[in-house]
Amino acid sequence: MDAEDGGFKKLVQAMNRSLPERRRSLEELMKESEPSLKSRNGSIISIDKKELEMIAAIVPKYQWNRLMLPIIIEMTPDFGANAARIRGEVECSLVIKLLELKKSADKFIVLYMHEIKGFRRMLPTATQYGFYVSL
Repeated sequence: MDAEDGGFKKLVQAMNRSLPERRRSLEELMKESEPSLKSRNGSIISIDKKELEMIAAIVPKYQWNRLMLPIIIEMTPDFGANAARIRGEVECSLVIKLLELKKSADKFIVLYMHEIKGFRRMLPTATQYGFYVSL
């Protein structure tokens, strides 16, 4: 069982190599003319300035330093095959406003596939999928 778990763990790690080494705040990224981050595999992740401007128009300026980008859509079996989690108070508030959801969230929000697709269409470069499992 350990060998299988180790192999599965490596597979999940490989799937997450495109995630950023370090997420950056909206405040930091808004100062750049070509906002970008470095991924775990060394490639550059560019975030569209228009998406940042849309986010900045929704999120109060005093919270820009708390909104970390890209927003990670956590695909995890904890919530079923058709659901994902987004963490962070400011991030959740943004999702609720953009999707006009009648949900409340504190630390995280669970989204279902139709909501995830809508969110990704709005912010394709400011969001990324992350894959998580509990072993």
